[in-house]
Amino acid sequence: MPCDSANHFRLSQFASELLNETMSILILETAQNLRTTIERAKSGNAGISWLPRFPENCCNFAANLLLIELSEAGSERLRRMLGTVQDNRGDDLASHVWVQAGDLVVDIAADQFEQPKVIVEHLSSWHNSLHDVKPFLPKRDLAEGVSEAEIARLREVYEEVLRELAPFR
Repeated sequence: MPCDSANHFRLSQFASELLNETMSILILETAQNLRTTIERAKSGNAGISWLPRFPENCCNFAANLLLIELSEAGSERLRRMLGTVQDNRGDDLASHVWVQAGDLVVDIAADQFEQPKVIVEHLSSWHNSLHDVKPFLPKRDLAEGVSEAEIARLREVYEEVLRELAPFR
């Protein structure tokens, strides 16, 4: 049976959209599970130095853990982003770090700024309102994603934290 190009294009487009939707669901579930694990560990007094103040001033820790988890779940084009939160007068309040998975914003620590606990959105109006948005580490957080070497480095740096979180999964 011959394949006409219009039907092939529609099928390819449908397959691509289905794959994107499936990956979005996987990313959302991974982010929600990590956030729940962190909250359980906080309640369970896990031995992680920054945990008692989570999510306050913990976005970098959360983004690094999220990067590891999303990488293990098979997500691609992952990188950390950095932006500046400003008040109504335009004064800088804080810096904030989150993960970008392709064109998805993934953030599990934005509730310190009165945002939802878990954000997984294509167009996050709050993240778009941040100022001076850029890759967290420009030489590592590339548009095509962080390298396997960077993920391995983070796994090593966060080895103890991951061990402390394990019982709370």
